[in-house]
Parts: sequence; C-alpha cells; structure tokens
Amino acid sequence: MTKPRLNKRTLTQIGIALAATAGLLVGCLSLDLIPMSAAKPPPKLKTLQDFRAWKRGSVMGMRTFTNSGKAYTVMLAPAGRFLASGPSAYLFDKDGRFIDWTADMGDLPTVYNRWDLTSGHVKGIGDETNHPVVR
Repeated sequence: MTKPRLNKRTLTQIGIALAATAGLLVGCLSLDLIPMSAAKPPPKLKTLQDFRAWKRGSVMGMRTFTNSGKAYTVMLAPAGRFLASGPSAYLFDKDGRFIDWTADMGDLPTVYNRWDLTSGHVKGIGDETNHPVVR
C-alpha cells in the first residue's frame, strides 16, 4: 500500500496559511502593547499625588474597593487594552500610597494582589474632583 504524498505546492500553501495565522496573532497581541504602555504605571509612582500628576486630565473617576476590612481608593483611567471591558484601575491605601493596578478592571485581576475589581466589587463615590457619579 502506498501512502499519499504531499506535493511541494500543498506544503507551500499550508506553510503560508500557518504563517499568516501566526502573523495575525502576533499583530493583534502587539497592538495591545500601545495602550498597555500608556496604562502601566511608571516605577516612580508611589502616591495618589504622583498618579494625578502622571495621568493629569485622563482620570475618569474615583471609586472605593474593600478587601479584608481595608478600604482602598480606586482611580480609573483609560483602558490598557484595545478590546477592554473596563477602564484601567489604580489602587491606593488610606494614606494615598500606591498599592496595585490593572489594565482592564472588567477582565483582569490586579497585578500584585490578584484582586477582582469587576462589577459589584468597586463602589462609586465620585469622579476625580469628588462630584457624585452619574449612573
């Protein structure tokens, strides 16, 4: 019994399809690097004042998050992904020290503590200037 052989043309077509698929995947992942670089906090970010100076006019709101009886201030800014389901979020303790962050609070847990900031866990208290949140 003879085995069917793949000819050179078929192998070339399979190779092109695999390369195109891999290129598309790499391209999509690379596109997320642009908003992620804008959302990733700089190493010098230590306090809420540093955050406000870094984000300036792009702060979208202020919320609270409670974990193990401790309340954290959550500052919201534009998402760090193109197809994000929520804004990026930055957590600060009661003294205004930077604690943690996530590029997409709708899908991703926080980077350091793996906290879930999805809907219902973060409470609205106002925007960046402490005005009430309009729902």
